[in-house]
Amino acid sequence: MKNLILLLFAGFLTISTSFAQSVKRWTLKECIEYAITNNLQIAQNNLQVDQSQLNLNLSKAAVLPNLNGSANHTYNTGRRIDLFTNQFATNTVLSQNFSLSSGLNIIGGMSNTNTIIANQLALIASKYSNDQLKNDISLQVTNAFLQIILSDELLTIADNQLQNTKIQRDRDKLLYEAGRTARGDFLQTESQLANEELNVLTARNRLDLGKLTLAQLLGLEDASDFDVERPSFQGISMELPTYSERDLITTAFNNQPGVIGAGYRVKSAQKGLQAAKGRYYPSLSAFGGVGTGYSQLAKTVIGSTTQQQTVGVFQGQPIILDVIVPITELTPFRDQFNQNFNRTLGFSLNVPLFNNLQTRNQVSIQKITLENAKVGEQITKNQLRRDIQTAFFDARAAFERYKATQKSVDALQESFSYMEQRYEVGMLNPFEFNTAKNQLLAAKSNLAQARYEFILRVKVLDFYQGNPIQL
Repeated sequence: MKNLILLLFAGFLTISTSFAQSVKRWTLKECIEYAITNNLQIAQNNLQVDQSQLNLNLSKAAVLPNLNGSANHTYNTGRRIDLFTNQFATNTVLSQNFSLSSGLNIIGGMSNTNTIIANQLALIASKYSNDQLKNDISLQVTNAFLQIILSDELLTIADNQLQNTKIQRDRDKLLYEAGRTARGDFLQTESQLANEELNVLTARNRLDLGKLTLAQLLGLEDASDFDVERPSFQGISMELPTYSERDLITTAFNNQPGVIGAGYRVKSAQKGLQAAKGRYYPSLSAFGGVGTGYSQLAKTVIGSTTQQQTVGVFQGQPIILDVIVPITELTPFRDQFNQNFNRTLGFSLNVPLFNNLQTRNQVSIQKITLENAKVGEQITKNQLRRDIQTAFFDARAAFERYKATQKSVDALQESFSYMEQRYEVGMLNPFEFNTAKNQLLAAKSNLAQARYEFILRVKVLDFYQGNPIQL
């Protein structure tokens, strides 16, 4: 029975270890790539890019000549002149008509050309907008990723303090039971232990919430087994960047997709305005076509015959003459197709005089679109400038906080070591010892927060320089 229990326990440990190893740990790069690939907003932006491409294709196709074919199969009843024979007909006649026609716009005030250029620029702008959204998502994922790393380190700090307090509680319990310490000192340690157990629970909940937040940002439906790979941060410098705020703003204006895309939207609106103004000018187009037809009235003479016909009366006697009467048959479809073949070629000049103010209003609309694009570009630049200024301020503040908390931790660590020695020999009561330990725990937590906050702020500055986010 003992061997069976040991075997089952060993199997349970093996299964648990295999399960733990099977949980995928996501790196920051994998998180960013997955978020970009599966984000629904990016999917919508991709559709907008596709729509912009189709608009460009339509504007390019508008300058090509058109080609249209038609075929008619008609039954005509009543008195009329047949189209192909120029004969009067009163009975029902079958006729068919086939044609091909084409038209080409030769001159149109450069409206089509400017429309093509405007759509090309709009396509480029939509792609840059998509890139900007990808960058924004990368920043969000990086922030959530670092929050998990911070929460994990705070959990480690809290758990280490808990383990130390458990050792302290066991020691104080022995001293209390031996009558060497007062009950109040032992209860003080018990209270500290309960408080640190609560700290561990709070830190674990914060870590789980951070994982859930990042998993939701990635679009994962099940976040129960989600975890991240902890980077070493060994290659990350904990110093402020050497470039200035002004240099970074200039660089960001030249490489940030949001600003570049806004500039292309202004250029697209300018070409759209020129395209609208082009409708004020005359347009010249060429047209042409070929056609043929068939009619049941079409006859072909295949011979003749002589018939006597009475043409009048003279002195009571009829006048009879020999009249040559042609012999005809229905002209075959194939012959009529060749005989009725016709061609058309012409030019059309359209001079706009008054078109219900359509062109004027379109020009006014495009002017508003252009001004709106210019304002949007300036808003984007102003927002980017404010974001960079805020990022520089936050980076400096995080750096100063990191340096200050590092000094505080070093000083409190040395002080706590001294107090721990005094506590071991009974020269310090539990309240004073726990107070010193809580101060050290708070300082370590602040140091961890300052460290990861500084790393995030520096990564944001690198992002504005156009560098990919890496840890």
